[in-house]
Amino acid sequence: MLKRVGALAGIAAIVAVAVATTLGSTASAKVAAKSPLCKKAGLGYGGPLSGGAAFLGDDQSNWEKLFIKNWNAGKKIPGVPKTLHRVKLNLALAGDSTLNSQKAVTVALQMIANKQILGMVGFAGSNENLGGGPKLDGAKLPYVSGSATLDTLATGASGQAPLKYFYRVVPPNAVQAKTLPFLISHLGLKKNDKVMVVDDGEAYGIGLANDGQKIFNAHKLKVTRKSVKETDQSSAAEFAAAIQPVAAQAAALHVKLVYAPTQDAGDSQVFAQDLQADGYTGKIMATDGSVSPDFHFTGGYVSFFGPNISAINKTYLKRYKAAYGAKSASDPFGAPSFVAAEMLGVAISKACTAAHGHLPSNITKARGAVAAKLKKTKLSATVLGYPMAFNNPADAFHGPSSGATLFQIKSNGQYNQLYATH
Repeated sequence: MLKRVGALAGIAAIVAVAVATTLGSTASAKVAAKSPLCKKAGLGYGGPLSGGAAFLGDDQSNWEKLFIKNWNAGKKIPGVPKTLHRVKLNLALAGDSTLNSQKAVTVALQMIANKQILGMVGFAGSNENLGGGPKLDGAKLPYVSGSATLDTLATGASGQAPLKYFYRVVPPNAVQAKTLPFLISHLGLKKNDKVMVVDDGEAYGIGLANDGQKIFNAHKLKVTRKSVKETDQSSAAEFAAAIQPVAAQAAALHVKLVYAPTQDAGDSQVFAQDLQADGYTGKIMATDGSVSPDFHFTGGYVSFFGPNISAINKTYLKRYKAAYGAKSASDPFGAPSFVAAEMLGVAISKACTAAHGHLPSNITKARGAVAAKLKKTKLSATVLGYPMAFNNPADAFHGPSSGATLFQIKSNGQYNQLYATH
């Protein structure tokens, strides 16, 4: 009996070795057959690459390209863990949506049709996201904006479904409007002081104006509300004609602050000059759409959804400047899109690692797997100078809860930072 048991044990050992060898071969075969998207995945960009806001799209897509280049080269990137196995990336499609909601639908369909793309940086504008976002949602394609700030994009509103696969690395309008209490105190405004709120007639300006008006009302200031279509919706001449009587009214009412969200810096400059020409003695505040050398009115105020350009990581600012020039490097709108691409790159890599290199062959399911990782992605640091996580309960966890800044324009046109939300 002992001899027979020994023989059986020997046979079992041989069988075990054979099975192990077979399984090892199978495992090797699986590694060799890693999903193509876990070897190299595509990112998209959606935003204005032509028209009046083309500078915005150019800068954002260039920062995305800079991220991809450094990511693929294995360069140290703030917030990327050393142990993360990076999936190679490429910019598979840059879609020109021109800040137009209808064109954004076309771009969204192009993104969906491109089976390389697992995530998109953009859309740049809130209107674009409202137009193209539902299409991307239907395809479970995650999209991360570096500039869309409308409060209700993630949470939804009356007549607007929440965008489920939309994320942003900038705070929403309500956070940007939180710079106003500081300004109210800074200017010494008191109960019953008069202010004027002027929106640009579309989702961006109306949203910011509404948030600002709530804050003014809470401080018991007297608000006059006006609405004027800015240049993106009309001609510069039409805007100039429409804004002149508004400026005259502000001067006649002796308001102490004009709060005017607009997406066109040139329009803010025209408005400020009209106010000055009409003898207005109060202050003017614009918002992120006017953060540009085109808005250089001395003493004016402007809020922004991100940090001062001087706060951007010096190494990457230098690399960007070398690649795309000093003028583009001075624009603070672009750098958040580097972080948007980074969040997607980390999520794609984590999804591939979790699936052992085998994302579902069904592209919708593969995109859904990336989206599941994206919403939990956290960066301990970023090129913006602070950590990043989708952690804002007021934004349904689709964006950060701080990061907005307030500037005052100096006589040389430089922006002097006065305050940042925390």
